[in-house]
Amino acid sequence: MTKDAKAQAATVALIVAALAAIGWKQGLFEWPDTVSGAAAFLGASRAQPEKPRDVIYAMLDAARDGVIDEYLDCYTGQMEKTLRQSRAEMGESQFSAFLKERNREIKGIAMNEPELSTEDEARVRVEYVYVERNEVQQFYLSKQNGNWKIARVSAPQRIRTPIPYGTPVY
Repeated sequence: MTKDAKAQAATVALIVAALAAIGWKQGLFEWPDTVSGAAAFLGASRAQPEKPRDVIYAMLDAARDGVIDEYLDCYTGQMEKTLRQSRAEMGESQFSAFLKERNREIKGIAMNEPELSTEDEARVRVEYVYVERNEVQQFYLSKQNGNWKIARVSAPQRIRTPIPYGTPVY
């Protein structure tokens, strides 16, 4: 390597390091501080939900991707049994397609902070945003072996929106 090439490589390395330091300082990325965070950072399978809202996001991600086992792992109790029975009756591919289709029209999600009734039970209000409507559901979660799981979900309540999602604003 010539002297000029070495100087150019060193300059590029310094610029990249400076940009990374600026990004780090501004909070654009962070180094994981847990084993599960490191696994997620390195692209391993999805980590176990640590907070009540995390399991809802994990369920939505699994449903969007049609990943049945990860979707079912988000549930517990009678709800889990009912969903597993539906999977058995529908078959793997049809159940996966059902999950994807059911979540296809969702444009956005809004979640309230969890309301903890006990250390192992929580309720979270979730609002789904669709093009022509919004729907609200209450998720009731319980902690099973240290992991949050969805125990039951209320029936969706439709909310009229005065301005539909995606309406141009002038």
